[in-house]
Amino acid sequence: MRHLRPFAMTLISATFLLFGLQPCWSQQADAESGKQRPLALIYRGPAGCDGCSEAMAKVLAGLRYKFRVEYVGPKDKPISGDILSRAALYVQPGGGDDAVAAAKSIGKDSIGAVRDFVHRGGRYLGHCMGAYLAGSPGFELIAGSPESYVGRPGSLVKNEDDTVTPVIWRGKKRWVYFQDGTVLPKNGATVLAVYPNHDIAAAVYSFGNGRVGLVGPHPEADQSWYDEFHLKDPDGLDLDLARDLLDSTMK
Repeated sequence: MRHLRPFAMTLISATFLLFGLQPCWSQQADAESGKQRPLALIYRGPAGCDGCSEAMAKVLAGLRYKFRVEYVGPKDKPISGDILSRAALYVQPGGGDDAVAAAKSIGKDSIGAVRDFVHRGGRYLGHCMGAYLAGSPGFELIAGSPESYVGRPGSLVKNEDDTVTPVIWRGKKRWVYFQDGTVLPKNGATVLAVYPNHDIAAAVYSFGNGRVGLVGPHPEADQSWYDEFHLKDPDGLDLDLARDLLDSTMK
């Protein structure tokens, strides 16, 4: 559950400017087809961390779906049934260390609107705290209350410090950024990745007519996250894993 310091947020913003991206795409039409691109709503607020929402926007920017992104939350647009009715995807990023407080800050009405959106066929993408919040307390899109991987039997992570840990993603060992990520429930899971102790690290679930894609670690992390804590990913950045999870969620 990531806490990003202000200078890392600045690095992320600079990356957007370098590649000619904007943090929010608002209501745009696809230049080639003339059709309006699918809308992805990314939560930004106290239930997330500084920079985590923007990191998710960066992941979405390079995908074939050509999402236009809008931020929702207390300082942006309210999370409501109206705006969700126009969306294809709702993203709940990482951040914070208390799921109860995070769910309370989002609010019952907004939580209910997201549940209805997914049940009707929408997609939910949750990273780290976003995965915790898919259970209870939170949006209750999956059964039970996800628990931390830290200190689990066979876990390689013994505390909540920012670190890098291995997972087995589609049968291949990969190292990913991790900070107090969750273990996902087996019930209903289409498993994409497990930790070395075989706890589930990434999976997709069904909820009503919709789909829920969740991951405990942070495959969306860019280089600034590693630099901040003097960490190194032995096999490089993991945006391909973040995109694999999104592809599996959008099916």
